[in-house]
Amino acid sequence: MLASKPATRSPGRCPAIAEDRLSSLQDRHLHRIMSFLTARQPVRTCVLSRRWRNLWRSMPCLDIDQREFDAAAPGAARGDRVAWECGRFVEFVDCLLMLHGASSLDRFRCHVTHGYEFKVVDRWIRHGINCNPAVMEISWSSSTAFFSGLPHSGSTGCRLKRLHLAGIALDTGFARQLRSGCPVLEDLQLERCLLDSPEITSHTLKSLIVTDCTSYFDTVLTITSPALASFHLAITTTGSNWRGIIVNEMPSLVKASIRSESPVASCKLLCSLVHVGTLELQYFTRDHAFPTFYNLKTLLFDGCNLIDGFKTLGCFLNNAPSLEKLTLHRCEDILRKGKEWHMHIQCSNLWYVWTLDKVILQCAKLKWTEIKNKLSGIWSNLQNCSITVNKV
Repeated sequence: MLASKPATRSPGRCPAIAEDRLSSLQDRHLHRIMSFLTARQPVRTCVLSRRWRNLWRSMPCLDIDQREFDAAAPGAARGDRVAWECGRFVEFVDCLLMLHGASSLDRFRCHVTHGYEFKVVDRWIRHGINCNPAVMEISWSSSTAFFSGLPHSGSTGCRLKRLHLAGIALDTGFARQLRSGCPVLEDLQLERCLLDSPEITSHTLKSLIVTDCTSYFDTVLTITSPALASFHLAITTTGSNWRGIIVNEMPSLVKASIRSESPVASCKLLCSLVHVGTLELQYFTRDHAFPTFYNLKTLLFDGCNLIDGFKTLGCFLNNAPSLEKLTLHRCEDILRKGKEWHMHIQCSNLWYVWTLDKVILQCAKLKWTEIKNKLSGIWSNLQNCSITVNKV
């Protein structure tokens, strides 16, 4: 067998250099890659080659995040270090927005962690709004309670499809803009915001998340969004000034998640969610009768109080004729020591019947029941439970 000769190299020739396939991509592909990075990282690519020198100036996504500048300044005390970091961040953002030349943006995101003068952050946000972004995310997580106001977008909201705001004080102008100045808005998320006008009205929204928002006065939050498919509301008693919550009918609603520690507000809210298909309730207690949920197929109770003799759970099971899956999560009181809990399952007809203190709950289409609980202390309680499966 003849051995193959090793490859020879011509005198004076260097080894072949691996092809730079990344730089050979079109600008739109490189901009797509940059869209996954925070703003400081794409700017640094300007030193790679002549091809990359000005590429960042036309990228359609700006993700400004102060946490990139939270690294400690060498040899500085804590107070001086924070001032040094904030100074670098302001200088970087000002230069970035001044040199960036894209006339419109696909996404503008600004996350600020330290307090600044109002005019500084307002200038950045105004620049982002004027670029008419399709997606805008503004987050203020400073120790200051709220960022004082959001610049009005005027006619530049015509492309806005997703808007996420956190820690912002929103005046009456925001409610008007939301109602008539955002014709294609589909996704709205408000977190820790202060609503001067307690009204959220949009006929284009498909997803709405309201988390721990409040108002100046003891007012009623009114939500009107008939096209909504997904709705999440989380309002705790602490720090909340809402006297009540009114949600107008949502005929297109598919999934809803409600966390409210006010029984009256929760029950009134549920009366507007009769079309929902999947419902999640956290820390919920019953105070009024419930409507009939004809489309409800999946129900989750998370941390809810069920020591009322199953009356709360019974209101749902007896008023949800299409329910197929029930999940009880962190409802420890359902397995109280000293109470007998009998669960009978008739598999052929898919009937589940619970009896507790002579309360009978029936749901003809229920196919799956899941109980998620802590293991601690459960086994002793299970000794008082009787689970029977009957096949016909």
